[in-house]
Amino acid sequence: MVLPYLIFFILGSAVGSFLNVVIDRVPAGLTILGRSYCDRCRRALSVFDLVPILSFFILGGRCRKCKKPISRQYPTIEGLTGLIFVAAFWKAASGGNFNLIYLIFILFIFSIMIIVSAVDFKFSLIPTSLVFAASFVALFFDYFFKTSPEFAGFVIAAFLLAAFFGLIVFLTKGKGMGEGDIILAFLIGMVLGIRDGTLAVFLAFLIGATMAIFLILAGRKRFGQTIPFAPFLVLGFFISLFFATPIINYYFRLF
Repeated sequence: MVLPYLIFFILGSAVGSFLNVVIDRVPAGLTILGRSYCDRCRRALSVFDLVPILSFFILGGRCRKCKKPISRQYPTIEGLTGLIFVAAFWKAASGGNFNLIYLIFILFIFSIMIIVSAVDFKFSLIPTSLVFAASFVALFFDYFFKTSPEFAGFVIAAFLLAAFFGLIVFLTKGKGMGEGDIILAFLIGMVLGIRDGTLAVFLAFLIGATMAIFLILAGRKRFGQTIPFAPFLVLGFFISLFFATPIINYYFRLF
């Protein structure tokens, strides 16, 4: 059973290589088509320079031509995407009821989430067009592959989570949260529903607050400075998707 997981890791790392292109080019308004090139010397990269993860280490983390450092973003995204694809396959195959359509859907959503978190971390903005597209796909999936009551519940969850973030944006006049977070919360609701989506948001605030305190104590941030919130929302999303039931059950056992 190791081979399928290895295949999905390789597939995920290859997809991660493409996601790096999207992360770098979409915020700059550049086309994602065309050959990849070095960010420093603009030299077109060969096939041997583009092997996911391996090329970075074989080249010593430097461009073959100009010898300037290559961003660690590239192997990080490739490796992380590979691991997430493995986790998605495990989730789709667990329980002995493999669902190919669900697997394709969740791999697409995962890819969008990785792009969103990386772009927000790097540029402090959320690519709303991609989140809108993913929300439409999630709406389509829920409509055709869930019962009518389930579909209604997921739509309500999406609007409730979006309204919650919209209220934060309104009350803080955009200083406490960005409008892109509203759309991302809508997507989370469409994928997770009200219970797991609420947990994802709670975890995002918990992890985000913990990280903010750590950065302030470490002198990396000053009190009142903002940090990108989408990475925490995405992390909360992943944790909730895989572990919502045991986390919630453990919580209620405490009380």
